[in-house]
Amino acid sequence: MLRIAFIMCIKNDYKKKGFGQEVIEQLINELKMLGYKEIRVNVSLKNWPALRFWINQGFNSVNGVHGDKIYSEKTFASLELTRIL
Repeated sequence: MLRIAFIMCIKNDYKKKGFGQEVIEQLINELKMLGYKEIRVNVSLKNWPALRFWINQGFNSVNGVHGDKIYSEKTFASLELTRIL
């Protein structure tokens, strides 16, 4: 199966207005029509608003944690979340 990657960023002025949810809903509809069975996202563990957003969008299965093994202000790690279509 083909893998598609994209980065989603919403400018602060437009956050919490439903635009992100609208984009994800449309993306999910398109991917379902193309025959995809799941979507995976990687979210920074330090980005609590993004984690809440993706979990609220139905990405509630954890596939793994990737990145640095030690937590600090200079290290990075992400959580891989999955949503079954």
